[in-house]
Amino acid sequence: MGGLGGFGGAGGAFGTAPLPSVETPLGLEPALPSLAATRGTAKTITRFHHDKRTPIRGSLMAKGAGKTIFVPHTAKNAVPVGNGSEFVVAAATGLWLHDSVSLAKRSRLVASPVLDVAASPNGSRIAYVFADGRLRIISYPELSTIVSIKVDVPKRMRFSTDGQRLALGSESDTVTLVQVASGAVPKVIDTEEDVNDAYPMPDKPDEVAYASDEDEIVIVDVATSSRAFGSEQLVMSWRQSNKPFFVMRDQNAVAFDSLTGTLLGGGDDNMIWRIADVRKSPRLESPTEVDGNVVDIACCAGTSAADRAAFVAIDNGQVRTIGMNGRLGPTFGSSGSSPLSHPIRISLMPSGDVLVVPQPGVVRWEPRTGAILQSNDYAFTLSMSSVIDADTVYVPCDGGSCVVHRVAHGAAPVADVETTMVGDVQAFGVRSILEYAGGLRAIVVAQGGKLRLAYLPVGGSLEQAIDTEVPSEGIFNKRDGSTHGYVDSSGKVYEIVANPRGMRQVGMALGKGAVTGLEWEASKTKWRVRRMGEDDVFVP
Repeated sequence: MGGLGGFGGAGGAFGTAPLPSVETPLGLEPALPSLAATRGTAKTITRFHHDKRTPIRGSLMAKGAGKTIFVPHTAKNAVPVGNGSEFVVAAATGLWLHDSVSLAKRSRLVASPVLDVAASPNGSRIAYVFADGRLRIISYPELSTIVSIKVDVPKRMRFSTDGQRLALGSESDTVTLVQVASGAVPKVIDTEEDVNDAYPMPDKPDEVAYASDEDEIVIVDVATSSRAFGSEQLVMSWRQSNKPFFVMRDQNAVAFDSLTGTLLGGGDDNMIWRIADVRKSPRLESPTEVDGNVVDIACCAGTSAADRAAFVAIDNGQVRTIGMNGRLGPTFGSSGSSPLSHPIRISLMPSGDVLVVPQPGVVRWEPRTGAILQSNDYAFTLSMSSVIDADTVYVPCDGGSCVVHRVAHGAAPVADVETTMVGDVQAFGVRSILEYAGGLRAIVVAQGGKLRLAYLPVGGSLEQAIDTEVPSEGIFNKRDGSTHGYVDSSGKVYEIVANPRGMRQVGMALGKGAVTGLEWEASKTKWRVRRMGEDDVFVP
């Protein structure tokens, strides 16, 4: 399941909008009619991507008085709410409500970028947090505020089984336990180690299990600031007997199964650790090795101890089913050759399906059948982008062609807008988007190892492509509002101009060292070319 990287590009359009100084009240801002979700199976879909001809959807977010920026809908996490017929997505554009069956986006509940979201097991409470640590807990579907406080920015947060407590773990070395009641004062303990995940223990209201950067799973009493359990000794004893290739390393995820009394953990050691009878006589069951680092655990499915299972997200893009006996079951996604550049979050739905957020997309997986439904309201990949004032351009490519999308900003924020396709060009990838005075752009693509130029005028369609004989591997830099420079690997220097359209060679930077840089030297009115291990060369 590759292809989840590649954000940004010229102009730096991708990112989250700035947090407003005053929070927007909770509401129900309508979404555009939903794009039909893509159907597939865990075996046939191995790479999730945004079809280059499908509009890219996002919000116009406020950026100063009378200005907005376009922020694509990119997901951070998703959790079921209510009776499971709906779910909410924490996204760069806010908190969004969806239909669980079709994945259709219905409305936006919160207008500011949301870092993470959690929901109580019965779906009646939603916790969400902003990037500056503002935590809100609201009722659902009433949307009334229960808790409004500031906390250490969490890596992960989870509700207790009864929905009365929320536990948060942070890289500030803290575990925070919040009672879900108006006026509640959070209990905070300094663990003296980064906390990657936190899980409220169901049988003792002051205890929280957490996953530690110090290579262990811990249960701590936040009322007394004392440890009730640590996994280190159990793991050390197991290692001495089994001598595994992997040792216990940073732990990223933790969960507790009340039905079987099993404490689960996993992290950078490629192992799922299962600790039985943690209260009376803790024992380490034989760990299960998986194909990568564990990044999340959703617990648990099944009505009896025999069929009880958890779902485990791995940084190669997979989600594995693991029984409480350690056996592996159905798998979502195919094993990648390298870790994903973005985390994966998973949530178990009342139906037994699993919400998978291979950031920044949203997928529903049916382990029973292997069926997958992929939302098209969230972009899985965004390649090169360019922003000039109130005009944003994206150029996604695949299958030997690139499509140019544009969205014009209004002065007022809008919850849900989409790009319009303004042209396409045959190419195997975008090399750069060059910006000129007045808003003109040159889309520079690679085709057959050579550069191809396609100019995009302000408010217009993409012009016919101009082919060149210039090699596509080189370095760009801007001279001024009418001219950009380019140097290829041999040292030939070119200028790409707005008028007349095209690219011309202006000189050669002689030398043997590899070309490492290009910049305009205004005092000499020449291009400065840098070569490794040699003096700079000026051209022409």
